[in-house]
Amino acid sequence: VKIDSQFSHGTEHHNPMEMYASTVIYEGKDKLKIYDKTQGTINSQMYVANVFGLKYKNVRVLAPYVGGAFGSGLRPQYQLFLCVLASLELKRNVRVTLERKQMFSFGHRPQVVQSLRFGADNSGKVTAMNHSAVGETSAYEDYNEILVPWSHKLYPAANTLFEYKLAPLDLATPIDMRAPGGVSGMHAIECIMDELAYKLNLDPLDFRLNNYSQIDPSTQKPFTSKELKQCYEKGAEKFGWHMRNPKPASTKKGNRLVGWGMATGIWDAYQFPARAGAALTKEGRLEVHNATTDIGTGTLTAMTQIAADEFGISANEVLFFYGDSKKPFSMFQGGSAITSSTGTAIVAAIRELKKKIIKKIKDMDNSPFEKIPEHQIVFRNRAVSVVNQPDIFISFQQLIKINNGKEFKVTKLGGPDLLKLRKYSKATHSASFVEVEIDKDLGSITVTRAVTAVAAGKIINPKTAKSQILGSMIWGISKALHEETLIDPNLGKYMNANLGEYHIPVHADIPEMEVIFAEENDTLINELGIKGVGEIGMTAIPAAIANAIFHATGKRINNLPIHFEDLIKE
Repeated sequence: VKIDSQFSHGTEHHNPMEMYASTVIYEGKDKLKIYDKTQGTINSQMYVANVFGLKYKNVRVLAPYVGGAFGSGLRPQYQLFLCVLASLELKRNVRVTLERKQMFSFGHRPQVVQSLRFGADNSGKVTAMNHSAVGETSAYEDYNEILVPWSHKLYPAANTLFEYKLAPLDLATPIDMRAPGGVSGMHAIECIMDELAYKLNLDPLDFRLNNYSQIDPSTQKPFTSKELKQCYEKGAEKFGWHMRNPKPASTKKGNRLVGWGMATGIWDAYQFPARAGAALTKEGRLEVHNATTDIGTGTLTAMTQIAADEFGISANEVLFFYGDSKKPFSMFQGGSAITSSTGTAIVAAIRELKKKIIKKIKDMDNSPFEKIPEHQIVFRNRAVSVVNQPDIFISFQQLIKINNGKEFKVTKLGGPDLLKLRKYSKATHSASFVEVEIDKDLGSITVTRAVTAVAAGKIINPKTAKSQILGSMIWGISKALHEETLIDPNLGKYMNANLGEYHIPVHADIPEMEVIFAEENDTLINELGIKGVGEIGMTAIPAAIANAIFHATGKRINNLPIHFEDLIKE
């Protein structure tokens, strides 16, 4: 069986609720304090210092609160440059803000045209995969996405060809937008997998299980962990997939056609080096410092939890200071990488802090800890004690006295073990199941149910992680059915640069949604066994919706967003 299909994706713009603004406080002698909307304080600091020839120490960037960004804040935007330029020239405080219309004048998810040819034998095994794509870039930068190779990280095939080309246009350079490359590429891959399943007369879920690989077929390396099969099983059970009537256009509900669709999701499990500071203060509290931002993902909460768990205290006894380029190094917040990156650095710093404290108490006169092995010394209940010997302890307040009233303080670098990890592939996985209802006369599409099961290692905070997946699922619905920036091909101008005509979902568009986390114990990925969740919840949803629409109507529509007029055409 051979399938040859083409797919296209329109332009999308990020449109976070909080628009872009920079405030520069001129402190004299070319020393600047900048409040900026950014996903990376150090990123903006380095940009300003390099462009304007300033010393790094004279540029401080703060971003304690960021009202959404979704990738648009990964690189400095226009207003930062203009604001600093004016402040240095005028030698005074300056603020520059962008209006909503101007939010459409920089970065976006690029237009993509994809051509896929997949083949499978009669036993239901994929034998050939050819995925070719042309992506949009600007005339002055080569922006590219990881778009075409995802299928070979999931499905084994003896014959593969992946091609990716760029088309330079007279438009602003695209910018990463949530699950860049992955969500566009996986839409095409999972739709053609669905089409193959129908041609083979196989259940789409069974077809994927038939081509399941526990290792990465593209590298022949094992994954650090992979519980995708558990995602399939738990998601299908929750959704009731086994009750599906496989025949397209066979299920009706009054004047509506009902369709069920499913798809697989995958995203890389990124981790970057980061540095964290940790201190046991004079008041006996734990302070943690890192330059990371929190763009609404719950970073503050998760980092506080990680620190509290590692130091054996409650979360309300931890103070996490962040969003400041003066703090220890952090990469920008993106790629679903901050929890693993900054979290690992925090663990490294606190372990170093505990070593410093243990050395101090072992060296003091007549120390009851002198001959106690280090692995038997624990931190709990605002004290250092010995396992199974609660009568041997020293409180945090006593520790400060022993240290001559000074706080204990360390800074430590944490990062991935590249030597170990090069032997493995790293990824998060998901499976999404969707139900749609389509009005037979009007062609209007309503997503009525959605379930996503995710395998992302250890989940630090189920509440914030679930919120991230729900947000991704909503955006997946939006990408499939709503979002599209329309361009005048002669002027190169976006014609619907406002939230009245750039359609995003409202409450009435969002159905009952459920999130399931697979149990995934990853002892290799990092000290915490965690992977990011910001993007994985989105990568499967558009394809699941498109596949559900086919099941409801018998029509394959491969261009996103899907317009209702495509469904009422004869």
